[in-house]
Amino acid sequence: MSDFRFKVGSMVMCNFGPDGWRLGKVVALYYRERHWPSDKTAPYQVILEDDHMLIYVPEDNDGYCREPTSEDVRIARRIDALATVPKELETTAHPVDSESNFGKQSTTKVQLDCTGKTKQSHNPNYRNGRCHCCDCCPRNWSYVELYSEHYRCAMRNALMVTQRAFDLGTVRVGQSLHHPALKGYESKGGFLQCPTLVRLPPGVRFFDNGSLSGEVRFDPHRKSTYKVNFVAVSTVDWKDETIGLVRLEISFLVEGNQPPVDFDVDGFVREQQRAQVTANGILRNLYTIWERWERRHLGNHETCHRMYAELDRLRELLKAHPRLDGGRWWVQLGGFHMNVHKLLENTLFECELYLGHALTFGDPGVRYLAEQNLNGCYQKRHLEAARFMWIDGIEQMMHGKWETAAETLRLAAAKQEGWGWAVNYGDIWISESVARLIHGATHASCNGEDGSLGEWIADVAELLEKGKIRVEESGVFDSEGHPWASEIGIALDSYRGLLNSGSDTTEWLERLKSRTIYWCAQVLGGVSPFPPKPRARVNDAAILAGDLPRYNG
Repeated sequence: MSDFRFKVGSMVMCNFGPDGWRLGKVVALYYRERHWPSDKTAPYQVILEDDHMLIYVPEDNDGYCREPTSEDVRIARRIDALATVPKELETTAHPVDSESNFGKQSTTKVQLDCTGKTKQSHNPNYRNGRCHCCDCCPRNWSYVELYSEHYRCAMRNALMVTQRAFDLGTVRVGQSLHHPALKGYESKGGFLQCPTLVRLPPGVRFFDNGSLSGEVRFDPHRKSTYKVNFVAVSTVDWKDETIGLVRLEISFLVEGNQPPVDFDVDGFVREQQRAQVTANGILRNLYTIWERWERRHLGNHETCHRMYAELDRLRELLKAHPRLDGGRWWVQLGGFHMNVHKLLENTLFECELYLGHALTFGDPGVRYLAEQNLNGCYQKRHLEAARFMWIDGIEQMMHGKWETAAETLRLAAAKQEGWGWAVNYGDIWISESVARLIHGATHASCNGEDGSLGEWIADVAELLEKGKIRVEESGVFDSEGHPWASEIGIALDSYRGLLNSGSDTTEWLERLKSRTIYWCAQVLGGVSPFPPKPRARVNDAAILAGDLPRYNG
């Protein structure tokens, strides 16, 4: 018996520091090596699942190893979010976030719509909050929307996924490889939407109809023998319930990957080492800048300016060395754009673009590092959606659409429990309360109900109270609280008084509408105490997407 948390045979996640966490199985307890002092032991010896390497865990705590979640297992045991769900997850996944309905149809799919839509490199319509914060046209889905375990847009929107897998056997460098488009693909095209081209050997081309061909050439980034698991997806027939998305996986083994006599191996190694030194220097600078911001030694503007400069350097380096360290630097490029996003820069596109590109490499370690960041990215989509839905509701109030605005604001608050991207002080609940107050009072007046206090009044008061509690928790405002919330509270009390005395509410209602329009204008203008207007993008999204290496040749 032992006091250790895990026993032999237990699955654990092991911490590899900057290289992330890896899944393994405990194969021994009280592990020790011959050269260790007689009183030294390690609690566990673990065999890693991806490469079967034996390691030991030096201490029995969560900092070194922990129990894997279902998400950990998904990432470790399938190469993308459209692959077949591991059997152990079919019944154990949490019902709210399960994949038990993967590939089945449901009423949520009716939100999806590609009518009149064309493929765009940056179309953030996830900000409308529909379709589980995925693009509402599957034909526009990005790498993260298709392949990330945290986005899982096909599953969330209940789309069928048709699996097609082909093993082409073994091919040697210098030989031709040809795989034609087959009728069994179901979809006749669309496979160039998000193919994992970096996994193909140099010289092999992939086409939109799902075929590939070419002569396999030497790849200096790979071992003498390596496995290819190439994946491409067509969303052309997403509306067809018998087809849905077609996930195509083509596998083969490459042998004889030896450098030609005229290839300068030493020169290539030196070039990669110089690039690694430069990349590490940039990484140190980024950490230093962020640490100085956290210590309040740098303001937001200067922090963003310096981080953009370093990120531009890293992006240019990766344009010259796109496969440096197997894709790990693309993770860093995307991850540090998340830091900039925290400072309210409009950079979620960069986060997703570069982390999505990292997913295409097929390296389990790189995939796990990318997914650790993509968890936060998907949550940021919800935060952005809450903010932009709030702005939509404000604009609807500006046009006198009180009932529509109330519903939009309700959905915005539900998206992120009253929070939003830079929306921190209960603003969404406050806005919804006044929209419902004006709509309810208008409806009551039109229907001769001025003498009664309906249940909707209690709903307005509850919303306003939730907003005021958030304001108090922030500690930002003085004893008067949020000025708009205070004004709405006074208006609500006045309305109750008018109803109790049997007085006419017409003048009160017109005055409240006028004041609400004023406050809405303040919101849209980004005037304090409201968050500033969303900033314009620094870099053109289409150019950034076009600069990504394609490897198709």
